[in-house]
Amino acid sequence: MKNKWTGPRQICIILLFSVLLCSGCGQKTGNGIPEAPSGTKDVSQAASSPSPQTPVPTVSPAPASGSADAAVAEPNADAPFDGSTVCIVKSNKELASEITAEEIEDMVRSVTPDLDTIVRNGQTVVLKPNLVQMKVDSTGDLLDREVNGITTDWRVANAIVKRVRELNPDGKVYIMEGSASGPTSQVMEYYHYTPEYIKGVDDFISLEEDCGEWQDFDAPEVIKVDLPEGLLHQTYYFNRILYEADVLISIPCLKTSSGVVVTAGIKNVSLGTPPGNLYGAAPDNPSKVKMVSHKIVDGELDQWIYDYYCAKPIDYVIVDGLQGFQSGPVPMSQERKETDKMNMGVILGGSDAVAVDNICALCVGWDPQSVGYLNLFRENKGLGYLENIRVKGTFVDDLRKYFTIKRPELGGVQITDDQGPALSAEIISQDDSRLELSCHTDQDAYKLELYVDDYFYSSSLAEQDNTITLDISSFTSGSHTLRVIMYDRFLNRTEQSLELIIN
Repeated sequence: MKNKWTGPRQICIILLFSVLLCSGCGQKTGNGIPEAPSGTKDVSQAASSPSPQTPVPTVSPAPASGSADAAVAEPNADAPFDGSTVCIVKSNKELASEITAEEIEDMVRSVTPDLDTIVRNGQTVVLKPNLVQMKVDSTGDLLDREVNGITTDWRVANAIVKRVRELNPDGKVYIMEGSASGPTSQVMEYYHYTPEYIKGVDDFISLEEDCGEWQDFDAPEVIKVDLPEGLLHQTYYFNRILYEADVLISIPCLKTSSGVVVTAGIKNVSLGTPPGNLYGAAPDNPSKVKMVSHKIVDGELDQWIYDYYCAKPIDYVIVDGLQGFQSGPVPMSQERKETDKMNMGVILGGSDAVAVDNICALCVGWDPQSVGYLNLFRENKGLGYLENIRVKGTFVDDLRKYFTIKRPELGGVQITDDQGPALSAEIISQDDSRLELSCHTDQDAYKLELYVDDYFYSSSLAEQDNTITLDISSFTSGSHTLRVIMYDRFLNRTEQSLELIIN
């Protein structure tokens, strides 16, 4: 069984639409992770989100009765969602290599409608792309500079810088990276992370060059962060600029990787930003393979990823899924640097990194409940439950591809189901003010969404028998379309549309 909540239930939804209703991508509502002012981060400060053992419909209340816009005649915007929203936009180009810089800018704008709630003028903003390396390990041949699926395309970073500068013309913007196979400065130059290609950046920071001398833990360029409730360690070190930044934006690639399963927004920062001169293999080797055990069976890698994020939360994630790459994080051979490209043609974005990473796992065909570090967020923070995540834009099951992993025996469960749950919906009663809707489904159903005239109306956990009451008193006369979408826990969906006539 995919869903442990069964049995009938009555859901009452009384919702009036307003021109003030927010339709942007979601907020980190109750995500339990504090922002990162200078000083110690303490995991114990975090508050848990509602537990799925006591499910409640994630439906926001109607506008206050005193509001001038509380009773608009027609739904004309999405209803607010009390959770996190992940935006996905997919290009209509047949090949990822055909996507232009102009289209990338439009895609980035589409997945960041609420970035103005995060970025303010005068702030310091750090962008962290994934520039893991520039060569194929087995041959030493160079990777493609653009749309290679392994590293963040410079055009995506450039589009984000432009977007940030619209909101923050007077502040500082840094692009920061610590490549696995350096020197990072050479990797940046190879991939066009330079002032000539990306304008508006105050500095391109190579972490191993901007964190003091080798093994100097007291260098002024680094900061020690105490994490009393850390799962692996109680102390972590950060580059000072990154830690003290007002906004941290992770710009990963959409990839699978043995053991961690999906490498997206959180891993990009947790493994890519620890200072190479402190955690690297040697003074001339910034690789952090010795920083933490990569023996997946002992769980240390997942704990590191979790802890590092808790010490410095990510404020926004924008995923370069233009190409996507399976069996990463780097190609196994010259041949496979081409054959493991996945031609996804997507960009994802959201202000809740845990939510974004869960959706990334579903997009590449892996069960997020089999991803170790995501389970740590569920268990310890109550984050990442799909009933608290809304996907806006392209549906996951419309773009999902089944990425492979080099060593599946190290963990991860690949999704095998591709069919949505059963759905039978009908209007069972209606008067001038209310409509009663019956929705019957099967044991695979996980959550139910309603749309009215293509506008998001509500989201709730699904039962096998659902009776939902809608307030229609403010709807104008005429025909309306009520769209019912039933999802399983992999976001496979089944839809049914009903005509609603208001006299």
